[in-house]
Amino acid sequence: MKHTKKTASFLSGMLTALLLVGMVTPALASGLSKRIEVSSGVSIYVDDVKLNPRDANGNPVEVFIYNGTTYLPVRAVSEALEVPVQWDGSTRSVYVGKHTGDKPAVWLENMDYFSGDSSIHTLQSDKDNAGNTYYHCIYDDFQRTYLLNGQYSKLTGTIYQRYDYRSTSLYYDDHGLWIYGDGELIYSCPFEQGETGIDPINFDIDLTGILKLEIVFDGFEAPMSNWKHVLALGNIGLWT
Repeated sequence: MKHTKKTASFLSGMLTALLLVGMVTPALASGLSKRIEVSSGVSIYVDDVKLNPRDANGNPVEVFIYNGTTYLPVRAVSEALEVPVQWDGSTRSVYVGKHTGDKPAVWLENMDYFSGDSSIHTLQSDKDNAGNTYYHCIYDDFQRTYLLNGQYSKLTGTIYQRYDYRSTSLYYDDHGLWIYGDGELIYSCPFEQGETGIDPINFDIDLTGILKLEIVFDGFEAPMSNWKHVLALGNIGLWT
């Protein structure tokens, strides 16, 4: 969807609603609340395309009118403009579009995927074989494709040997990380059979203009049915 003047006007109107919502938040945070009557059943169209607002879990979210102002989720705004949305809990701020911060716009574990494995194993924190701690970790083999639509500038993270398996050598020769952008291989980090004592490897991959991202990760082995998740990805996320 191209960004048009109509879309820009849509954003301007929505920002007004977002400001009003932000003004109400401190009152709610201080323990004050009130009952209000709203008019629901509102449909939103952008360039004649109907929006179906949903939350981060894919559940439908109601659009409503209150005191003559239409309210809809920030996520619906970001989807209409095809830009990411970020929430900073420390400052209670919402960022629509590009934002320069100290953490990714979205952690990969929370990123909705287009196709591929339906589930992955994650950990909020984990350690590498040197004792360094990582967060938002993925320790399972997976292959997923994500639709980026050119929204993100880079993918960062670390591939490491897990602390619990620091004495384990790789049993197979096809372990590693492969990343494709629009069908082209843009990053690879393969390991050979028998490797151990693997140093953590940081990656910072340029995603400028990438529409479709595919990630293939293999860090799991099961020799003689002794399942081991030897490798993992830590602090992996996408930036605007």
